[in-house]
Amino acid sequence: MNRTYRALRVLGAIALPILALTGCGGEDADASGKPGEPTAAALREVATEMNAALASHDYAAAYQFRSTRCKLTLNQDDYVASMAQLYDGRDLKTKPSEVSVTTSGTTGSVTVENFDARAGEDEAKPKTWAFIDGQWRFDNC
Repeated sequence: MNRTYRALRVLGAIALPILALTGCGGEDADASGKPGEPTAAALREVATEMNAALASHDYAAAYQFRSTRCKLTLNQDDYVASMAQLYDGRDLKTKPSEVSVTTSGTTGSVTVENFDARAGEDEAKPKTWAFIDGQWRFDNC
């Protein structure tokens, strides 16, 4: 019995660090448990999600896509007020926006073209995104 107990303790001591190193995923991981990769497809998906939040006038949700650096330059209340001025009263769902992306390593560029009546007021200039801690973040601040 004493040998069995010691063997289990040794096995536990070996297995615990391995489990801790492999982890269980988390919000930065994809379904396979691996951290996200800085791909154009992943950037397109996240940028489209942010754009959908803006189209739904859920500016607080759109704010969550910003990098920590950008959040430090503009708090959520001011961001919401700014986005309300740009997007309130606009219909960005009847004809969805076109999202174009390019990536170079951990830096991405996203251009969103809107087609509503006020689309001409938008300047479809590329916005900078950064791949930070396994996730694409809006970093144009």
